[in-house]
Amino acid sequence: MNVSDEILGAFVDNELAAGDRAELLAEFARDAALRSRASELWQVKQLVRAAYPASQPCAVAPAPPPRRALALAATVLLTVGALTGWLVNEQIVRERQLTSQIEAIRADGGRVVLHLFSDAPARMQTALRLAEQLATTRDARGHPFRVEFIANGPGLHLLRAGGSAYAAEIERLRHHENLRIIACREAIARLEERGLAVTLLPGVEVTPSAESELAARLTQGWRYVQS
Repeated sequence: MNVSDEILGAFVDNELAAGDRAELLAEFARDAALRSRASELWQVKQLVRAAYPASQPCAVAPAPPPRRALALAATVLLTVGALTGWLVNEQIVRERQLTSQIEAIRADGGRVVLHLFSDAPARMQTALRLAEQLATTRDARGHPFRVEFIANGPGLHLLRAGGSAYAAEIERLRHHENLRIIACREAIARLEERGLAVTLLPGVEVTPSAESELAARLTQGWRYVQS
């Protein structure tokens, strides 16, 4: 399979559609070189983000005239309002999508793998909410869903002891007997290569490769949900 850098970039940025992502994950399980390319691209993107953070200190400029300041404030407010509206609408769409996904998961036997590949707080919070909702949902026979919550790439930070802002939420989740919380060994190794000591939160399991684990579950007929 010939995978372009554009497709790998979309994968790293969590911008691939679920079907395309599932096909690529299956290819990762077969192609070590492709996994290496994706890993290298992720590292490059991380270095770029570190070199050019969203906000950087700048020289103090003279205060703008009152009229200009008001115009600037109005622009900021309009932008924030537009973004807030977009986020709210996106959340509504995602909730509707999840409702239909839950019905599909229930029809397929109640097995679902939830994948987190981002350290963005909004995505982490969404993943935690989804994990809780899926773990408390029952299949057509009244049995709890079987849920695997897999984190790799930047998403691994959610599961790090001393590095996660959501340790209490993970502690609460791990008491669901039908939910496994899994970290990727390859992602741990990449962090350790950068000098970061990785200790996982209690109850977190480790799989040699998140991509291989996901590919195996998809082959077995599990439903895939990406946060």
